[in-house]
Amino acid sequence: MYGNTSYIMLIGNSMHPTIESGTFIISRPEQQYFLGDIIAFVNEDDRDVVHRIVKQTDEGFITKGDNNPRIDPKVVPLENVVGRALFVIPYIGFTSMFLQTSVGMSIFGIFVLAMFVKAKPNKNKISGYENTLVFRAAFIANIVNYALILSALITDIHVSKIVKIPFSNYFEPSIANTLSFCMISIVILVLYLIDHSLEGKKTDTAKHLKLIFSLGGIMILLLQLISIINILPFFMNVLNEQGFAFGLF
Repeated sequence: MYGNTSYIMLIGNSMHPTIESGTFIISRPEQQYFLGDIIAFVNEDDRDVVHRIVKQTDEGFITKGDNNPRIDPKVVPLENVVGRALFVIPYIGFTSMFLQTSVGMSIFGIFVLAMFVKAKPNKNKISGYENTLVFRAAFIANIVNYALILSALITDIHVSKIVKIPFSNYFEPSIANTLSFCMISIVILVLYLIDHSLEGKKTDTAKHLKLIFSLGGIMILLLQLISIINILPFFMNVLNEQGFAFGLF
């Protein structure tokens, strides 16, 4: 737990049953590695991989996942080795991954806001019209973000390394983008329907719940706007390459 230590979330079943998907792994570089060691390394696609050393050559290590039928196609040079796996915590990686997605961050934000509103119930009020406007804006931003990312992926599939696309560790980037869009749309719809069902109720509980769901919509809206801002430079570069000049100043 000290020194030059790395922390990796293993996603995939290549090391099953030794290490299950969703495991949190702590690794540390060693002076020497041996056959049978489970090491973390950076592969040719610049992704972190955790596999076992099955052979050593002059060029580096030959690795293989315990659950894979074949060895890895590329030799791992020593400089690409992050370290040897020292400690694992099963399944905790799934929680961390989920909290990095738009849906996970929104749900976590709603939970935090719920605790805050419960402690200070009389400080914020949002009208029904404003609530509807928030959910509409969040849904429109979600559509725009989905269309921009999909267009970028069609132009250059490697854009998936620039833009954080939820579920891209499991699916092809365009499919992951579509799945993320559908899930976020469902969350927005559910928040809106629950908020709308509370319209007209005058109890303090109803008011607090409406505020919480509205703030959830605002958080989703902000996350989508951030994603849109992150993808815009890609299109600016494409247009510049086509002969269009853009500048901020």
